[in-house]
Amino acid sequence: MSDPVVARPASTVLLVRSNNGLEVLMVQRPARGFFGGLMVFPGGAVEPCDIERGRSEGDHDFRIAGLRETAEEVGVAVTPSGHVVSPRLRGSELLGEVAAGEGWGTDRMTLVSRWITPRIAPKRFDTRFYLVPIEGDPKVTLDPDELVGHSWVTPAQALRNHAGGEWAMILPTLSHLRWLERRSTIDEAVYAARGTDGLTIIEPIEGESELLVRYRGEHED
Repeated sequence: MSDPVVARPASTVLLVRSNNGLEVLMVQRPARGFFGGLMVFPGGAVEPCDIERGRSEGDHDFRIAGLRETAEEVGVAVTPSGHVVSPRLRGSELLGEVAAGEGWGTDRMTLVSRWITPRIAPKRFDTRFYLVPIEGDPKVTLDPDELVGHSWVTPAQALRNHAGGEWAMILPTLSHLRWLERRSTIDEAVYAARGTDGLTIIEPIEGESELLVRYRGEHED
């Protein structure tokens, strides 16, 4: 039996806002590739430019990667005071542009969990999921090479869309939607996430489809 494929470091952002309840931004991948046609949260692999802009300690490069990918994919750069609509730049140019201004809002990110793709998969990611609150209704400008649609949606509605066959999703996405569904406000979600042990690796097993994750150590009132 061959050794499993090495999992590539990656970062995913649960961008949440308050709009008559808690809403999360979901995006749709094109019908091609590894995540073809799926509804997911913004995010992607950690690139060398993220490590260069990051710091050697902790998970700073993962945080930079998550915010960079969000800015590239949906045109919203999260800064310390909130957000700005980002220019259509990529990689190091984008990182430099935002850093030259107010900078990146890595302190606005709360680590929720860490998932790794099952060992049997031909392509694997070691992904950290971050909760990022945002205010208002920022203009979303999709990267047409990466995405074909988006929606601000309540976790409950997103889960109904999946149950009804409208939206295709994979287990980590469903698990985080179920986790968010148990929170009625952004403050509740942030409070719960701050109690989690976000570095305990969650590695699903083949055939697992209805996992309700209570992340280790999370706050529950």
